[in-house]
Amino acid sequence: MSIFCISLPTPSFFTMASQKEPTSQESATSLVLWPPITEAKDEAEATGTKFHRDADLQVIIKTLDSNPTIYLACASALACASLVWRTMLYHDNTDADGSNGDSKRGQVQTIRLDGDPEAIGLLFHIIHYEFNHVPECPTLSQLFELGKAACQFRCTHILYPWASQWASQLSEFGAEDDCYPECHKALYVAWTFGDLKLYRDMVDALIVTTEIDINGKIVNISGKPLEDMLMPCDLLARASTIEKILHAIKKPIHDLSHGEQDQKSTYCKIGKDSQACEIMMLGSTIPALTRAGLFPTPEPEKYTGSIVQLKDKLDKIKTIPYVGKEWVPHMSHEGCNLGFRDSVTVCLKEMDVPLSSSIMSWMSSQAKTCGIEPTRELEEWQRKSENASVEILAEPDSPRHVDVEELDHASSEIASPMRSHSLSQNQKEDERDTCVADK
Repeated sequence: MSIFCISLPTPSFFTMASQKEPTSQESATSLVLWPPITEAKDEAEATGTKFHRDADLQVIIKTLDSNPTIYLACASALACASLVWRTMLYHDNTDADGSNGDSKRGQVQTIRLDGDPEAIGLLFHIIHYEFNHVPECPTLSQLFELGKAACQFRCTHILYPWASQWASQLSEFGAEDDCYPECHKALYVAWTFGDLKLYRDMVDALIVTTEIDINGKIVNISGKPLEDMLMPCDLLARASTIEKILHAIKKPIHDLSHGEQDQKSTYCKIGKDSQACEIMMLGSTIPALTRAGLFPTPEPEKYTGSIVQLKDKLDKIKTIPYVGKEWVPHMSHEGCNLGFRDSVTVCLKEMDVPLSSSIMSWMSSQAKTCGIEPTRELEEWQRKSENASVEILAEPDSPRHVDVEELDHASSEIASPMRSHSLSQNQKEDERDTCVADK
């Protein structure tokens, strides 16, 4: 099972670490990261937003730019909703079975959390059955923070009744004007809910708009580093696409500069006065490319702009059509060109990065957890994954190593070519959870 480890308070960056599915015993012990909760107050002394009349837990949410937010909740409700909270509250399993209940009756324990108070508050409303506080159409920023909180505390399952409706709000987000600066938020929402189509759309948006800053780091359109958000394969996807587009610039210039004069033209559409037409195209294109910083054509690794910027520059390149002495309308060279726009379109359509088996496994699990209808691609991957598991069970005496590349290949075969993927599976040794209770 993939586990989110979010490094707060930088909300734009996230790390997704894929790990094997833990056993029930491992799950119960791997999250014991917090010391005993020793703070306690009388019920009359506890203050804050109350989610239940019998609240016995004070939750203090620390923020950088404001005073702490205090919530009063039912410890048992939180423990039922989240294994993370259960472990924080009943780390030694003493209170989980009702032991020492009399000694703590009438007192309110305290835990401290990091995160967005509004998002955590919404989770508490759901956990305490206060559904009238759940918004029908939350904003993208609200969904982003909610997704982080739900993954941080491992309680995305409680969003099941609303996840499909909320995700549908973002189905056309890729076509909106503010998509590029905010696509990392929609990407996280897609990852949280297991919405594979939105996931691929937003990764495409990230890849085509990323740039290289003066420090050599890849950044989004707003200049924010994405090193914690993108995997190396996605950086390669960006470089590969840029390399293909730059090659599309080099090729016609090289062909026209070094080609045989009697060779049939591939750029003149008329077939008459082709040599003169090509000379005119070459002569008018090179100055335009020079002004755009694309001639001499830079090497892919030295190009620091985004794919979108490169496309826009090429879209603005205009060639001056050749007009012969015997010009007639039906023999006009207006349609002759060096094919820059067509080449860019082809490169973008072919931009494809197959999703790894671990990511597909996470998306499949989250789609089921949140009630998101799986795409055809995800259904096909699930079928192949199940078949592979059946084959292993059917041959117990001859264990067969199942190569995850087989499942990866199945995913890439049916993936829409215009929707490539990204997201980090950083395996940093210093990975840490952010939901920590004070000693």
